[in-house]
Amino acid sequence: MANLKKLEPVAFVLLFIVLYYALVVLAPDSALHDSTAETLAGGAAVVVAVALLVLRRLPKRRWSLERSIYAAFLAAMPFIYLAAALNLGSSSDIAIELVAVPVFVGLAVFGYYKSFLALGLGLAAHGLCWDLWHHGSASYIASWYPFACLLVDLALGFLVLTQASVHQMPNKALQRTATPPLS
Repeated sequence: MANLKKLEPVAFVLLFIVLYYALVVLAPDSALHDSTAETLAGGAAVVVAVALLVLRRLPKRRWSLERSIYAAFLAAMPFIYLAAALNLGSSSDIAIELVAVPVFVGLAVFGYYKSFLALGLGLAAHGLCWDLWHHGSASYIASWYPFACLLVDLALGFLVLTQASVHQMPNKALQRTATPPLS
């Protein structure tokens, strides 16, 4: 996994390409001017990507802050679908979306405290399981959103994978680090 660290710049470039594609190509022009949960999520994804890039460019790693951003993003994802279901879905749609909340919030908490890699796997799982399942089958979510979210989730998951080796340091190294990651 140490060799994946060399791909971190590629992962950042991929993330910004994916964000452009998701928000400029996939999302209709009208979506960029409304305040639906899907559009707000797109804006939040851009803010997260920029924040992660800025943090990574700082001379000293902010382990806990990086980890917090990934965990917060993962924990927030099911609430986008829940908000859409509350707005336009049926009671069964809302019930289904409520199932995802403890799953992804639980993965985020576990990833933050125990395993940085779990954050990346959680992000990818959201895309491959939840977004793909909604693609073309959920009338209450904007038609462009599940595929756009899938792409962003996979790009962020890949970015986590490239950073996992430095976030999963041995315990002795953690004790010597001024701002150690939680593991």
